Amino acid sequence: MAKKTYAITKYRFVALAVSILLLVGGVVGFFVHDGFNLSIDFQSGFSQRVQIAPQAVEFSYDGSDTLTLNLTGSTLSFVTRDSSGSHYQEFTSSEYPTVGSLVDAINKSVNGVKATALDKEVRTSDLVAGFGLPLTLTSEKATLNSTQSAHTPFITIDEIRDALPQHAQVQIVGEPYKQTFQIRLSNDDNLSEGELSEMVHSALSDSFGSGSIVVLQSDFVGPKYSSTLISGSILIVIVAIALILLYIWFRFKLAYALASIITLVHDTLVLVGFIVVFQLEASTTTIAAILTIIGYTLNNVIVIFDRVRENKPLLKGYDLRSLLDTSVSQSFTRTLYSSLTTVFAILPLALLATGAIQLFAIEMAFGIVVGAYSANFLAPALLLWITKEKGPSKVVRTPKVEVAPEVVTEAEPVEQEGGTDAQADVGIPTIERKLKGKRQQKK
Repeated sequence: MAKKTYAITKYRFVALAVSILLLVGGVVGFFVHDGFNLSIDFQSGFSQRVQIAPQAVEFSYDGSDTLTLNLTGSTLSFVTRDSSGSHYQEFTSSEYPTVGSLVDAINKSVNGVKATALDKEVRTSDLVAGFGLPLTLTSEKATLNSTQSAHTPFITIDEIRDALPQHAQVQIVGEPYKQTFQIRLSNDDNLSEGELSEMVHSALSDSFGSGSIVVLQSDFVGPKYSSTLISGSILIVIVAIALILLYIWFRFKLAYALASIITLVHDTLVLVGFIVVFQLEASTTTIAAILTIIGYTLNNVIVIFDRVRENKPLLKGYDLRSLLDTSVSQSFTRTLYSSLTTVFAILPLALLATGAIQLFAIEMAFGIVVGAYSANFLAPALLLWITKEKGPSKVVRTPKVEVAPEVVTEAEPVEQEGGTDAQADVGIPTIERKLKGKRQQKK
């Protein structure tokens, strides 16, 4: 717990200005970027993640049994199924570090398989598991591709855009030299998933060669599903905020509920503005992050308002501003440490992870910081404005109140020239509360 009472409400207009600035920044970003960067979840169309990767090894099989090839991580495995059952063989990158050594081992160990290294120096750990695995081998040649090294010239995102239709959206995934791209196509012509996939594959194959296109992920969303998902997500957030309003109204008073709800809406809009300004992908993961931040901020606000309610009968000589300052100061250290601990736990995911997990971590880290600010500065200011119980302007806190054990003592107001805004940071009053039940007997 903090040892000083900080004049939090003194900076209420600064908090208001910061909040307005953040909200206006989100609105400006919305118009500058022409809306959200919607994922395939929220817009009808086709999304595919592809990698431009050179061919590394070829396989063919002339046996009579069924042979399946699979690549999991950096382990290549073969499953042979015959009348006696299934036989499993695997080859790891640690045991066979290059494609050359891997091919030699396969040709010696797996009956009926002919493996050919197209580049013997490629590392086995760089082999790419495409969308078509596991693959049943036949006499026709099947290939595995590999990620190229950072020193090899690579295809740029502009070259990918030039190869695709004009309305295609392209993003780089991961390091540029790995040549992994997320491609999105709107489905204005109501084409099937197969037709859209063939359109993308043909366009890329014509420009970069059919053997070098590896499909890593493919998704298709119809217009009815996307519109339902958008309306459902908005409804979830609205219902959550409405239920929170009823809960806080029941637990506290209407003024507390209104201040809490405005704070939660503020945090939601600021987080949405952050997503728009930096053009983070808006997906179902975004909805999860928003709901998580609402719960996190609500927890901090309730802790502070609960302390206000608890202190109100104990500090009867205090006006509302002094009461708010004292209550926030008592909870400040707890809010700060819990927020920092959570941000530090999420930060590695925000920096090192990829895809939806990274986006969720980035949104959570920003939302937690905003939530800590709004709970400690904006929510008390809103409660002060809503209640309009500012009281006498010259009532201030005494630095410390000594009391007898197990007796509740009221702090005596002391007049000080200059009013409440001129107060310096003073010690938080010490108040001994009556112990009840077993705690009293134990003492």
